[in-house]
Amino acid sequence: MNTFLRLVWKEMRELLRPQYILPILFIPIIFVALGQGFGGLDEATSEPPEVGIVNNDDGEYGNLVEATYDQRSDVVYRSNGTDPERALDETQDRGGTALIVIPENFTERIETGQQRGQVRLYTVVDSVSLTGIASTGQVETILQTAGTQITINATGASPQQLAPIETSYTTDVKGTRISQSPGTLSGAVTSQFIFIPVIIMLVIIFSGQMVINSMGMEKENKTLETLLTMPVKRRTIVAAKLVGSAAIGLLAAGIMTIALREYQSGITGGGGSDLPAAFSLGLADYALIGVAIFFAVVGALALALVLGIFAGDRQGAQILLFPLSILAIGPAFATMFTDFSTLSLPLQAVLFAIPFTHPVVAPKQLMFGDPTLVYLGIAYEALFAVAAIALAVSVFNSDRVVTGSAGRLGTWLSKLQR
Repeated sequence: MNTFLRLVWKEMRELLRPQYILPILFIPIIFVALGQGFGGLDEATSEPPEVGIVNNDDGEYGNLVEATYDQRSDVVYRSNGTDPERALDETQDRGGTALIVIPENFTERIETGQQRGQVRLYTVVDSVSLTGIASTGQVETILQTAGTQITINATGASPQQLAPIETSYTTDVKGTRISQSPGTLSGAVTSQFIFIPVIIMLVIIFSGQMVINSMGMEKENKTLETLLTMPVKRRTIVAAKLVGSAAIGLLAAGIMTIALREYQSGITGGGGSDLPAAFSLGLADYALIGVAIFFAVVGALALALVLGIFAGDRQGAQILLFPLSILAIGPAFATMFTDFSTLSLPLQAVLFAIPFTHPVVAPKQLMFGDPTLVYLGIAYEALFAVAAIALAVSVFNSDRVVTGSAGRLGTWLSKLQR
């Protein structure tokens, strides 16, 4: 094994330490769990709720409410004249989450036309979560359906008369026409893209943290100076560090691409997405996203390598991570709730100049059939990565790698570390 490969293997072993690699591996696990969680939410709301019914009314409308629950839910407990608290306990013991109590004068109040029928709804929320609250909300939806049926029976009106307006939707989205409403489209897009910028931002930050910590540790242990005294060209050392870092970056990009696909599959597989097939991502789209993430990570690693040169120890390295974190956080939050194309031209220019913007906006651009910005972004990311690598080579070929001096920048960095 030649010297270059030995150095590459050394760098990969340094970066594959558990404290460096576990955060990157842990983030996709969260990503996939989020997708499965949203899919599970849709599955939970599609299951009929388990309820109990106490029908103290012997009239037509009380029976209609009970019949509606028989059709649309799983009635696990049924009685009349039972104390509500005791009935609620019985319902819970049988796995029910709600109890509907229909009073004895329910039908009479409605037939007089002067009062509204009253129903007491007891709900047990054991899980304070989206799934738990959504499942109990189904019980009230069924009660509203029963109310509609009572109105039809009491007034003789047809369902068409009660809801005389029927709306059909035609929405143009970036040149593509769909039949969903804007609200439905907004909900589907939000559920799929709200977390993507944050996850990619964390991957970039953790990737940069690996290299900066590694450099800080080498400066602290004086192993970098020893390495520089060996009969090895400095550009070989830089190349080994960057190749080793790029290998880890490629691993991170691959893991993130797979996690992204699993995240969206978890949502759409559960039936939660109302987006048409025209807006689904294909294998080529995921490949482009992976390339964008890869170049962003390589650029972050090369930039972190340069910053790490000026770190005196691991504590100083953590401080030097701050500029890199700002560059990753800014685009993530700027594009999380807005569309890149709707931003003002100056803001677009600023975000485009930040290389970490492009993997964040790539999924949405590809989803809506606008890959031009993605291609331009990948090209720009590649140029930025090359420039960062050239800067790293230039710094390593200078005395700054030993002295840690960065001129005026060094003065600013020293103040920042203090």
